[in-house]
Amino acid sequence: MRTGTASLLLFFLLASPVRAQDPVPADLKGTEKVAAVLARVAEAQAKVSTITARFDQVRESRLLAAPSHSQGVFYFAAPDSARWQYQSPRPMEVVIANGVAITYRPEEKRAERVEIGRMQRRVFRFLGAAEPLETLKRYFTFTFSDGGEGRDYRFLLEPATIQLKRRLQRVEVVIERTRFVPVAVSYVEADGDRTAYTFHDVTLNQPVAEAMFALQLPRDVKVVDIKLASRE
Repeated sequence: MRTGTASLLLFFLLASPVRAQDPVPADLKGTEKVAAVLARVAEAQAKVSTITARFDQVRESRLLAAPSHSQGVFYFAAPDSARWQYQSPRPMEVVIANGVAITYRPEEKRAERVEIGRMQRRVFRFLGAAEPLETLKRYFTFTFSDGGEGRDYRFLLEPATIQLKRRLQRVEVVIERTRFVPVAVSYVEADGDRTAYTFHDVTLNQPVAEAMFALQLPRDVKVVDIKLASRE
C-alpha cells in the first residue's frame, strides 16, 4: 500500500454486523433513491466507534506479472486513526494518526512518513461518520446503480478535482443491501494500477488500545519524509 493512497482512500470499507435497517422504498427513483440509500449508510456508520477485522488485498499492476495477494489485520478508531498490519506475504505496517501516515517495512528497515492534507483527512473521517458521504460530492462525481432485489448497491466515484485526478481514476464501493454498510471496495490509480479489499471476522465497538496507533520504530530504521504535490 502506498502511504499517500492509504491516507486518501481508507473509506474503502467494511462489512460489519449492523442490524438490518428499514429497506429503501421500492417506488423511489433517481435522486430520491440515492438520497435514501446515503441516509441509511450514514445511520449505520454513526454507530461505529472502533473496528477490528482481517483483510485480503489484491493488487494488479502493469509492473507485476500476476496480481499480488496480501493478508493482515485492520484496526480503526473514529474519527481518523487506523493501522494496517500486513502479515503475508511479507510484514508491513501502515499507521495513520494525528494527520500523519507512516508506512514501515521491517525487512527493508525503512519507513515513509507523509502529512495528510485537509481534504484527505475529510475523506478519511467519512469512516467515522464525522464527515457525511454527501461532503465528498465536492471532490467526486457519483454514479449509483441498483441491480435489483437480492443484489447490492454500487457507487462509482470519479475524481472531480485536478489534484485527485492526478492520483485516481475511480473508486467503486459496494453497499450491502440490508445493512447499508460497505462490503467491498476497489480503486484504480492514475497509472492504471488497481487495488481491491475485502474484510472478514469484523468486530465493532470493542476497545482498541490507543497505543495501536503509535508506531514504535527501531533505532536503525531510516525514516523518509515524502511531500505530496498538494496537501489539498
